Amino acid sequence: MKSFFFLVLLAPFMAFGQKVSPENLGPKVKVYWDANNKKLHSTGAYYVDKFHPETTEKHGKWLFYSIDGILEEERNYFRDRIHGKQTIFFPNKKVKQIYFSKFNVSDSIYKEFNEKGTLILLGNYELGSPNGKWIYYYPDSSLWKQEFVSNDTTYLMEYRHKDSIHTPMVVRGNGKVITFFNNGVIKESYEFKNGLKNGPFLENLASGVLSISGEFKLGKKHGEWIFNFNEGSLEKKQHFYEDSLDGSYLVNYPNGTTKTEGSYRMGRKQGPWVWKLENGQTEMEGSFVNNLQDGNWNYYFSSGELSYKAHFTRGLKSGQWEYFYKDGQNFRKGNYENDLKEGLWQTWYEDGTKLMEGKYHLGKEIGEWKNYWPNGRVKNHSFYSDGKLNGAWYSFSPEGKLLLFGRYKNNQKKGKWTEFYNNGLKKEEVTYSIKRLKNISDDVVAMGFKELRSVQHGKYKGYSQVDFKVKETGRFNCGKKSGKWTNFHPGGVIPAVIANYKRGELHGVFYQNDRRGNKMNEIHYRKGVKDGWFIVYDKNGKPVVKKRFQHGHELRRKSAEDMFVP
Repeated sequence: MKSFFFLVLLAPFMAFGQKVSPENLGPKVKVYWDANNKKLHSTGAYYVDKFHPETTEKHGKWLFYSIDGILEEERNYFRDRIHGKQTIFFPNKKVKQIYFSKFNVSDSIYKEFNEKGTLILLGNYELGSPNGKWIYYYPDSSLWKQEFVSNDTTYLMEYRHKDSIHTPMVVRGNGKVITFFNNGVIKESYEFKNGLKNGPFLENLASGVLSISGEFKLGKKHGEWIFNFNEGSLEKKQHFYEDSLDGSYLVNYPNGTTKTEGSYRMGRKQGPWVWKLENGQTEMEGSFVNNLQDGNWNYYFSSGELSYKAHFTRGLKSGQWEYFYKDGQNFRKGNYENDLKEGLWQTWYEDGTKLMEGKYHLGKEIGEWKNYWPNGRVKNHSFYSDGKLNGAWYSFSPEGKLLLFGRYKNNQKKGKWTEFYNNGLKKEEVTYSIKRLKNISDDVVAMGFKELRSVQHGKYKGYSQVDFKVKETGRFNCGKKSGKWTNFHPGGVIPAVIANYKRGELHGVFYQNDRRGNKMNEIHYRKGVKDGWFIVYDKNGKPVVKKRFQHGHELRRKSAEDMFVP
């Protein structure tokens, strides 16, 4: 047991010590920028062993080049993970950076140079994070500053001015750093104590206008902080406690009007807040409790009128919500419980006429719902259960005439649906059935998945808008025409067209008759294309034109005895 525990502890250290063995390096490969293999992108080897004779895992040293053929980087890999010494070059071939990685994570020494080869930064990473002493140098190799990083906190221990003698400004973590623009204006000013920013801070623009002012306390923002626009007017005023927003908070527009105003408590919005437009009109206002909207909230149109009144309980919609038109008339009203609509909800037209009403339970429509025409008459009358249409559906004209009747089951049309003309006579009778069919989206079948869908299935009957007699009869099968379909001449008795379908395509004999019922044309179809005889009859019912088709193509006559060939 002890041996096993020792091996478990030792495994990570063994991994960090992994070395590239020559026997694990495959043949050198080259990768190119272009399809013609003229411009080299990179070169190196892939990992191989007796169990993996071919891989695409980069292993060992790889060189990377710019599109101009200049060496940019030298990387070392261990089975496709960056591991070991890494070097980045300037275009002049001088080293720019040297660092070390352990399986894609920066670890150990980090060095950075300028284009002349002078060391300008020396530091250290530990498991991907800066750690320990970091030293920055001026181009003349003199010390610029020295930082110490511990537990993600950076301490400034030494800082030298960029003047000719590099005057010390921070010594052993204490002092003041002031930087300047080329015109002599102070750019930034910090004070440090024990390596951390402590005391007043300011930042100016090159014009001398104060941009930011505030205070640090042991490295964290503290007290009032001011942010100004470029011309010097107040943009933002914040208050902090140990780096968290705490206290009053104000944001202004460039014209000086308030944009946002409220308060924070330990980084969370607390108490009354207001947002305004640049013209001074309030956009919305309400209160927070522990960063959550709470109590009454008002929202306004850009012209200043109340748009809607809301209520929240600890971030959840609750109580009555009211929406308004610009003239103050009610637009919509209802209640929420625990962020879900509950009870009666109503909507109105601008003149106060009711537009819609119905009930919710747990955010879903239930029971009877009605929509209304502007004249107050019912437009649609439906029934819901658990947010889905279930039961009868009625649609009416503005005059109160029934236009449509049918039934839903779980949001799907089912059974016979009848549509009516404005005079109350039938327009169309369609039968629906709920079928489990393949889910088709954008003409692509999604992995053979099937869903329940309402499709036309069963008898169909259409009526003429001229004499309101039967115009067309037939049947659907899973949404497609099937079997015999008949179109009638006015009067609804004499067939004008008799067609046969299979899976929505013409299949079988197609007849066309005149007003007396005499046959005019006879066409044979198979799977939607002409296949067989095409015959035209005269008034006496005798064939005057006879053609023959096969797979949609007309055949030529071989002899007078009606022999045809392709």
